[in-house]
Amino acid sequence: MLLSNLRYPVRTLRKTPVFTTAAVLTMTLTIGANTAIFSVVNAVLIRPLPFASPNRLMQVAERNDKLQLPSFGASVLNYLSWKEQQHSFEDLAAIGSVSLALTGHGDPEQFQGNTISPSLISALGIQPVVGRNFREGEDRPGAEPVAIISEAIWKRRFGGDPAIIGSHIVLNGISRAVIGVAPPPLVFLTNSDIWIPLTINPGQEIRLNHVITVVGRLRPGVTQRQAQAEMDVIASRVGKQFPEVKDWGIKLIDFQSWIVSDNLRTTLLELLGAVGFVLLIACANVANLLLSRAASRQKEIAVRTALGASRASVLRQLLAESLLLSTAGGLAGLLAALWSVKLINGSLPQGLLPVTEVSVDPTVLLFAFSVTLVTGLLFGFAPAWHATRADINAVLKQASRGAGGGPRLLVRNGLVAAEFGLATVLLIGAGLLMQSLARLQSVQIGFQPEGLLTFQIAPPPAKYPGQARHWSLYSQVLHDLTTLPGVRGAALSSGLPMGAGAQTHSPFIPSGRSVLPAGEAAAVDWRTVSSGFFYTMGIPFIRGRDFTEQDSPGAPEVIILSRRAAKIYWGDEDPIGKSLHRPNTSVNYTVVGVVGDVRNAALNQESPTLYFASTARVWPSMDVAVRTEGKPDAALSAVRRKVHDVDPELPLSNVRTMDDWVSSSSAQPRLNAALLGIFACVALLIAAIGIYGVLAYSVNQRSCEIGLRIALGAQQSGVVRWIVGQGMLVAATGIAIGLAGGFALSRLLATLLFGVEPRDPITFSAVAVLLFTVAFAACLIPGRRASRVDPMVALRNE
Repeated sequence: MLLSNLRYPVRTLRKTPVFTTAAVLTMTLTIGANTAIFSVVNAVLIRPLPFASPNRLMQVAERNDKLQLPSFGASVLNYLSWKEQQHSFEDLAAIGSVSLALTGHGDPEQFQGNTISPSLISALGIQPVVGRNFREGEDRPGAEPVAIISEAIWKRRFGGDPAIIGSHIVLNGISRAVIGVAPPPLVFLTNSDIWIPLTINPGQEIRLNHVITVVGRLRPGVTQRQAQAEMDVIASRVGKQFPEVKDWGIKLIDFQSWIVSDNLRTTLLELLGAVGFVLLIACANVANLLLSRAASRQKEIAVRTALGASRASVLRQLLAESLLLSTAGGLAGLLAALWSVKLINGSLPQGLLPVTEVSVDPTVLLFAFSVTLVTGLLFGFAPAWHATRADINAVLKQASRGAGGGPRLLVRNGLVAAEFGLATVLLIGAGLLMQSLARLQSVQIGFQPEGLLTFQIAPPPAKYPGQARHWSLYSQVLHDLTTLPGVRGAALSSGLPMGAGAQTHSPFIPSGRSVLPAGEAAAVDWRTVSSGFFYTMGIPFIRGRDFTEQDSPGAPEVIILSRRAAKIYWGDEDPIGKSLHRPNTSVNYTVVGVVGDVRNAALNQESPTLYFASTARVWPSMDVAVRTEGKPDAALSAVRRKVHDVDPELPLSNVRTMDDWVSSSSAQPRLNAALLGIFACVALLIAAIGIYGVLAYSVNQRSCEIGLRIALGAQQSGVVRWIVGQGMLVAATGIAIGLAGGFALSRLLATLLFGVEPRDPITFSAVAVLLFTVAFAACLIPGRRASRVDPMVALRNE
């Protein structure tokens, strides 16, 4: 019986290739899109993190409600206090950042590495691919220098040779024994390639210096809430013991929430909902196709029923036909999804997703199978049910005319209205995101990215000990770069805008009169830059002076503020000559200049900034910006030669143009707008085809009525208005429902929008006009066809 129920639909579908192709192609596109988006959602939100019992892993962050810092890095000294006093965690481990230059094995190469507690890897519940973890004691001063490398470096630099274990590599001028090859989960968590032990010297640390990330594994049976309560008590106790950190608390964040940002989670779920809307629209469209097909086959079904076929058997065959269509679409959709996932892995900007690769695993295959089965039943049941409930005698008496009005037409019109409603919601979402993207890309970023080449250098401390040696190297590099033809300027920064370096945030208190209450601090971004940085970056000077060589260690501490930072502390007053200091310190920093505001972290985020002089302090690794007269890529080889003339073993890392950094900062908003725009366009096209199909079918079924109207004197224009009016009434109903739905759902997009209200009237109006225009165009073709009906032919058929 099963084979019989399948053979017959195959034969009937082969006889209608246009219908079959349209239905299968529609389902292919929608099931493929749903499966592809679900693959990303599965990889990021559903698939368990690659650690043992990941639900027990926590990030232990610091927070400062007074400074509006809900989550921040941890202080090394606070971390040590937590370890001594806590009982909720099996262990706490710290992660720091370090730039590591690998030399002596081929070309010098710079890596962003990590200093980690020896207990980190075991706390995560993972094991090395080869070798061992760090041991307790290897983080103490004077211990034998050791390192763990990633599998990628092991294979690329050392050919995957197991003999690497126990051999030595030179990192930052220090020979270190390689003791292990890290498993992929450690790379996933830290996004690094080399790890060395975190050595802590409490006597050299500052309690307010938040430079590490702390993670911990909860003890069995301890909940996050219980651990949070204990850590709150510890934070209060530490604050009383050390008043400088009395405003700092502790915030526990589960690993899933830490690794996947709220913004990314919202984006993925909204895209999954959007592509689900497209699937519903496609189901409604295919259901309409099947309703048309069932209407044309009513006589056949009536004859089969009259000859003894039960309604259940007819229903089974019609459902088998719809399931066959959805299965064909599902298989083709799975192939489309596999291709789409491959495209996603190859085209998404690095770092946009917190996973190394999106894949189609058994969970995704189960999703694709479920979608295929559900859609087959969803779009097949209503047409099959209607077809088997027809009055046999009435159908047979109608001869070849078919049937088409009444409840069947109401169902078809309802499906089309639903299509337009869902399409309206998608178009509103796409319109809001596109407006937001346009506002985002037109925002004033505060500098001129064109012609800027950027890279990072990190002098090995063993070779360049102390600040003076570091600055000597940096100043020599800058001097030599400015002698290159076509180079207009070169400068240093501890962090370039748009995420091209470390983002810092610290509180400062204005000395003397201020718009802030006496003694109150305000937090701003800060970074260390060289003289000429503002000229090189194209940041305008508003008042005051730039840094000079005289702003060196031992001289009075001076700073430059951005306009927004100056306004935070002194409002509209001239800040030149005024000073700031850090909480619980006595060193005053005198303001000598004010520059334009720069968007350091992201295009949608203002960044009040304080600048220190690099002559007085430099970081172990610094970003270099080089402004060129031509294309910055063309100057790279000459720039690299100049740096290597100063030190042949000094590698350049993070080499990118500033245009690349700016483009990367808007990668996710562009992707959001593009995907939702594509889904909305597909939905609009399907809805337009749906209303065209309903009207074309209606005109065909009512040709006799139309011919009679024309014979009785109806004008062609009147017939067109009549048919178009019917279609536009259906479309208007769907659009009105969609506008109401969009009004209700648009607030879900609020976190993804910039400079646009979720209920922007321009977007809603534009979407309504677009949909009415498309609906009118789709209705006009059947309307014109109806006006050309030959009354003699129609009446003769009657």
